[in-house]
Amino acid sequence: IPTGITASIQDERSQHKNRAKALKLIAARVSAKLRAEENEKRGAMRSEAMGGGNRSERIRTYNFPQDRCTDHRCKVSEYGLDNLMGSGGSSLVDTFLPHMQQMRRDEMLRELEENE
Repeated sequence: IPTGITASIQDERSQHKNRAKALKLIAARVSAKLRAEENEKRGAMRSEAMGGGNRSERIRTYNFPQDRCTDHRCKVSEYGLDNLMGSGGSSLVDTFLPHMQQMRRDEMLRELEENE
């Protein structure tokens, strides 16, 4: 496998011993490189799955002074936090589910149009 990793050792008098040491060193360097690439892939997948925790990655904002709840995924704001949070009216799921379903349908239609 051409990796571009080289090693030259002149510790021993014997060419065979120097070559054996160099091959061990190259094997160690290649395995370290492969481990680093695997760790980098795993880290990228982990950060993609978890997100960075930035403020821009929020799902909902509850604004109590304005009595408003905003779902940032579907960009819908609903007023009346007491009804949304309490048992008196509709729940958060019932309120935002139709918007999320419509958003998912739109995404699926876009994907179908792109594939055609």
